[in-house]
Amino acid sequence: MKKTVMAAALVALAPLSAQADLLFTVGAKASVWNADPTGQIDSDVSVEEDGLNMEEENGQQLTVFFEHPVPFIPNVKIKSTSLEVSGNGTVDITFADEAFDGDVNSTIDLTHTDLTLYWGLPLPIPFVDINFGVSGRQFDGYAEVKSDSNTETVDLDLVLPMVYGELKIDTPFGLYASADINYVGYGDNKLSDISYGVGYLLPIPVVDLGLEAGYRQMTLETDPDDIDIETDLDVSGVYYGLSLSIGL
Repeated sequence: MKKTVMAAALVALAPLSAQADLLFTVGAKASVWNADPTGQIDSDVSVEEDGLNMEEENGQQLTVFFEHPVPFIPNVKIKSTSLEVSGNGTVDITFADEAFDGDVNSTIDLTHTDLTLYWGLPLPIPFVDINFGVSGRQFDGYAEVKSDSNTETVDLDLVLPMVYGELKIDTPFGLYASADINYVGYGDNKLSDISYGVGYLLPIPVVDLGLEAGYRQMTLETDPDDIDIETDLDVSGVYYGLSLSIGL
């Protein structure tokens, strides 16, 4: 009798599980990125520690996303990263066709926004999700070098299309791991942005509230013949924050 009741309960729950998979999901993530920049902008402006002495800075990352079960229509994710690094040093450089010799202060704003359209692969493996899609990244920043007698600024304003991929592994215990990548490369231009981390979903009903920590590395190389500014930058560091999602 007990076996019959249990079987009936499983049959009754099966449609509910299927319906749960059909729920719309909205969510958001907020984190702090402790970013350390190295490299150069505009050929002669070094952001190495022994050049303009750029220091680690805390950037802010904010992501919102919307997922649904409708085939062929992509899910949507928007991620905004606010990051401005600064430093000072005694240098002899040429920046934006102007010579700087002596003590200078420098600022590089790497603020950017991603719009990602992605789909999930139907996998028969429980607790594993793979997403793929395309992203468009809008940089809206600048690089500036300032001395006592002169100030020069170069805009870092460009849009790059990228391919997107994500892998997420869940567990029945609330722990999960994830990795995602945005990448584009053509000619002498390349953008690679990789994040990987771990998280834990708190045992809270109705909503999924999680704690996350991980590592992000962004590498940007551009050709001035194509994009008006020459860059060779690597920005990397740990991040930590919160995630929140709810099914509708």
